[in-house]
Amino acid sequence: MNTNPINKQHPILLFVILALLATAPFSNAQEQQPSEEQLAQSLKRFPEADTNKDGKLTTEEIQQFRQSRQRNRRLAAAAQPTQAKDANLNETLAGINARGTGQRFKNIELELLEWPSELHEKLGKMKKVAFVARPVEKIAGKLPVIIYLHGGAQRWWDMSLQQQLAISLSPKRKMLRGFDFAELAGKRLIVLEPNTAGLWDADSLDTMLDYVLENFPEIDKDRVYVMGYSMGGKGTWAWINESADRFAAAAAGGFSGGSDKDNVKKLARLPIWGMAGSNDGGSATGMRKMVERLKAAGNVNVKCTVFDGGHKEGYEGMFGTTVELVDWMLGFKRPKTTE
Repeated sequence: MNTNPINKQHPILLFVILALLATAPFSNAQEQQPSEEQLAQSLKRFPEADTNKDGKLTTEEIQQFRQSRQRNRRLAAAAQPTQAKDANLNETLAGINARGTGQRFKNIELELLEWPSELHEKLGKMKKVAFVARPVEKIAGKLPVIIYLHGGAQRWWDMSLQQQLAISLSPKRKMLRGFDFAELAGKRLIVLEPNTAGLWDADSLDTMLDYVLENFPEIDKDRVYVMGYSMGGKGTWAWINESADRFAAAAAGGFSGGSDKDNVKKLARLPIWGMAGSNDGGSATGMRKMVERLKAAGNVNVKCTVFDGGHKEGYEGMFGTTVELVDWMLGFKRPKTTE
């Protein structure tokens, strides 16, 4: 499987790395001092290289730009394919992203992000490859990112990527994914969907997010959101309890709503939307209690929605409110911390 994010000729890209990782106007042979015309052309093509935002490019800025590209290339090169024997995977993704009659997605392009080996060793139970959905429309500037934590437990995480895609893309599919959420939302945002072969771990997720924010400057660090249902809802709750200050908003559903022992004071400033099915064991009751605890802690941006039915209806309800949910989340930015 070719997962090199630099190779723009391949139909499958790893991730949105902005125009900074497109084919650069500088070649190895072009080491001489750039002319004013070259500087002007470079500025038009890569305005992000103008680090001091003065409307001009300097030799130093160009050098920093090139070094940044080279660093990202080295990081990408460190990622070794893990699905080489799955010859159908690239073909499946290419078909998904094909434009035309009957196309699977109209608003997003589905990609793969393969973690570098040295990073993957620190990601606990997370699998080597994650899914990424980005807008089909090429957008300049920074974009918000929603990190979608899947549910499904072992019956889902034991599957290969090809099997996961086959179920997700079946006309009879019942297990929607983060990329479905991105398509339904139809917004200018990125959805990152990591894969796990075990329960979600907050420390591993923090390590993953550190890497993403450091290496993908197109992401707005003040507009990072997390959501999940069932096992993903439980993982979302665990993560925000550990690292609430990293997020602008969160949506969690289909689990017990945490415990009375949770220190909800740390979540007093984080907008949270809880969801559950009315007959989903104790989830609905747990969600309502979670909201009560958060409000008592001073959270004025917390809400709960209970859908008629069980676990399935709650899950489908969350996806059914995609546009409303995304609009709600995007209405918040990460609060500034005070010393």
